[in-house]
Formats: sequence, structure tokens, C-alpha cells
Amino acid sequence: MNHLIKTTIITAGLSLTPLFAGAGHSHSEGGHHQQELKVSSIKYTAKQHLLQLIKDKKLDNSWSDISVEDAKKKQFGHHTEWAVSFKNSEVKDAKKQTLYIFVSLHGKITGANFTGK
Repeated sequence: MNHLIKTTIITAGLSLTPLFAGAGHSHSEGGHHQQELKVSSIKYTAKQHLLQLIKDKKLDNSWSDISVEDAKKKQFGHHTEWAVSFKNSEVKDAKKQTLYIFVSLHGKITGANFTGK
């Protein structure tokens, strides 16, 4: 009888283990689960950052009406991020016509530049 109780407890414990482990999810820095955002949310976040750069006078006002040109996932080392691009043909320097804003899969701005790298 004692052996039957022990076997039942061990079997029950082992059968619950898969509920606590598994792949296919991520953790934020604080250890909480986060969903990967949809591309529409990523584009919105990038546009808001673009507007903030204008407000902070890091970009001129000609960028304010520019829409997202493209949004692609890019691999940077071991991390995947969104590279959201905005093209402003009013800028005379061709190397500075396309602005890239980088957004993590969870919606955090990670940087911005004119090279896309």
C-alpha cells in the first residue's frame, strides 16, 4: 500500500512537469513574459519616435509628414529587431534621405541612424 502511494505521488509530479517548462516564449529583462508585437504596432512606435526626434530638434520639420516606407526584421548578432525606414526626398544629402529606426520585437526603441546597420 505504501509503495502504491509513493508511485502515485511520483507519477503525478512527473506528469505536471511539462506544464512548467517549454520553449517558444520570451522573457523581458525583468523575467516577465512579453508577446511579440504586430508590425502595425512596431510602425506606430517608430513613427512616434520620429516625431520625438523632430520635437527634440534632431530632425527638421520636413520629416513630420513622412510615412513608414518599409519595416523589416533584421538580425543583429543574436538579436532580431525591426528596422523601420522613412524616406524624405526633400533632404539634399542622399545619404541622409532614409532614416532607420530600430525597434525590438517587444516595442522598445533601440536606436536610429541613416545607414540601416
